[in-house]
Amino acid sequence: MTAPPPPAHWHCCRWTGDRRTYDGESARRPPHLVVQDIPPQEWKQIAAASPAFMASDVPPLEVPHWLLRPVRTIKATFEAPDKASAWYRDQISDLSPSFLSDHDKDAVRQAERLTAAEDRLSWGGDVVGGWYLRGTGFASVQVVACSANRIRPTIPCPMR
Repeated sequence: MTAPPPPAHWHCCRWTGDRRTYDGESARRPPHLVVQDIPPQEWKQIAAASPAFMASDVPPLEVPHWLLRPVRTIKATFEAPDKASAWYRDQISDLSPSFLSDHDKDAVRQAERLTAAEDRLSWGGDVVGGWYLRGTGFASVQVVACSANRIRPTIPCPMR
């Protein structure tokens, strides 16, 4: 069995908000549970059938579903995995002072997380990070492989 080709690029998404908003699942899922791949046009129809899902900036429950969201939710796009990894690292550096737990702030733990992210991106995977912030905040940073995503290869690129 041959490995799938690498993705053409990665879309980077970041959301910071109240954890109660993050916990509300209705805006985080498209209106239909899809358990198998469907044609690209059907993905577009499913996403369009849920105005709440399409209007939301809150991270979807399934990482590749970011690709169904409007282009405005994309914070950056990179063709090279090392550039996507650097963006992810920069987001963690920016957020780290606000992390709620000392465990998440720990430099060794952060280095391990970044090494794992670099590895995952090098073979075409997605990277997901989520942290509770001081107060009632939550931050999510996600790097999503596109064209094609290994989990949902038929979801079309939002930028095309």
